[in-house]
Amino acid sequence: MLKNEASGSALVGEIDSLVSGLGLKTVEATVGTYQGSASMTVILYKSGEEINTDDLAAAYNLIYPRYSIILGDRDLQLEVSSPGLQRNIKDTMEFSVFIGRDVRCYSVSRSAYAIGRIESADERSVTLSDAFFEGSGEKGTITLDFDDIAKAKLEYRWEAGNA
Repeated sequence: MLKNEASGSALVGEIDSLVSGLGLKTVEATVGTYQGSASMTVILYKSGEEINTDDLAAAYNLIYPRYSIILGDRDLQLEVSSPGLQRNIKDTMEFSVFIGRDVRCYSVSRSAYAIGRIESADERSVTLSDAFFEGSGEKGTITLDFDDIAKAKLEYRWEAGNA
């Protein structure tokens, strides 16, 4: 099942406020310590266009100095990356970040995958446009409650060549 933790995460909020000026959104941010060093991973997304290495480098240059001070005398290892073409969606908050992208969600109640473009998302559900359930010929708008989604991932249609 999907988590509902990132929207309340202080770390995600802090990172998002840093990178929003670059036109980036925070998908996921984690930090951990091990044997005196800190490891931080940040996944960023750029709405409307593909994120590139210049965007990631600019975000790295904003995040690293701040968190090297916050984490004190620990050695900081920072990884800043994109979500990839077929990211597994881990948190319900990610649906609002990926509005406009194609997604594939497994519906527990229907025992089938719903495939469509994310039109909107709120705290309880996601609405997919141009959507259909695998095995059915119907196409339209589908609203799925997050409680009904067992797993989800971004859908990339290779033959279409676009996200």
